[in-house]
Amino acid sequence: MNRIKLIFLSQIILFGWGCKPSDNVIPLNLKTSFFPIQIDKFIIYSYEELNHNAFDSKTDTINYWIKETIDTSFLDQENDSTYRLRIDHSNDEGLNWEFQYYAVLKEDDYGIERSDFDIKRVKLSYPVHDNKRWDINMFNNQDIQYGYYKNTDTPYQIEDSLFNETVIVKLANQEDIIFTQFEEEVYARGLGLIKRKFIDIETQPGKYKDGIEYTKTFLQSNW
Repeated sequence: MNRIKLIFLSQIILFGWGCKPSDNVIPLNLKTSFFPIQIDKFIIYSYEELNHNAFDSKTDTINYWIKETIDTSFLDQENDSTYRLRIDHSNDEGLNWEFQYYAVLKEDDYGIERSDFDIKRVKLSYPVHDNKRWDINMFNNQDIQYGYYKNTDTPYQIEDSLFNETVIVKLANQEDIIFTQFEEEVYARGLGLIKRKFIDIETQPGKYKDGIEYTKTFLQSNW
């Protein structure tokens, strides 16, 4: 190697040593979780359910609020830290709350598990990135249902609130002339679930639709 090339190579090495990563670059493993868990933290949601009845040719609407509070922690049968999630309902926009049941949360290196009425589902699978797919029912006896990520770390608007870093979990999206099945959840970093939408409707030709649809939407939190 001649002298000129040696000097040029030395300058490149010294320049590389002198540079430091941009402060705006955050390693993925240091980013805030899409499902943080901390005792006494809560989220309040509005809930709207539409029950379509083909026999009566009408739709009944149910509205209430849901409060989900991370209540206490305990060790499960595998000696892992697990958390009780208290679920309360309010029919008067939060003036009075009525206890409904406890769900169970667990986080490990592989993702977030949530159990409602002893049915465990894998809500998030790590690492989080677009198009990753997993079976949310891998720990229960229900049919296989795949979830996959979409629009990781993109903004999401709910009325007047803008959440800067979110991810969409697509769980179902099928529609034909008779059946409509749609299921989707949206999570925000540092907060958790901010929206869930579910539709399961059958519409026979010439008849009123039959089935259920509901939306669970973030209202407020103490995060």
